[in-house]
Amino acid sequence: MGVSEGRNLSRCDRGNVAVEFALLLPVFLLFILGTVEFGRAMWDRSMLQFACEEATRYALAHSTASNSVVIAQAQAELIGIPPANVAFTVASTASQVSVSATYTFDFLVPSLLPFGPITLSALSEFPR
Repeated sequence: MGVSEGRNLSRCDRGNVAVEFALLLPVFLLFILGTVEFGRAMWDRSMLQFACEEATRYALAHSTASNSVVIAQAQAELIGIPPANVAFTVASTASQVSVSATYTFDFLVPSLLPFGPITLSALSEFPR
């Protein structure tokens, strides 16, 4: 009786799915979290570029506007990024106007992803 029970127990595969699920769930969740974080970083980078381009267009259209007015225009164009966390720089010469921006992107869960804060930057240059 003991030998036959041992043979049946070694052939039993109940619980295999639960074990496989427990092993693969953290990997899957980390993959999903990484995808979301990468998407957030690309969204913020896109917003920085858009704000720089709009501010450069504003500076070209309003040639007498000061740098602080151009920066205020760029900050008004940001969506989803606190304007206080973005450093804008305006450079205007007789031949071109350029607006650049830098922003430190922080991950939502920094302890799960081994990357530190990432500095995102954008630049827009137009000739006059």
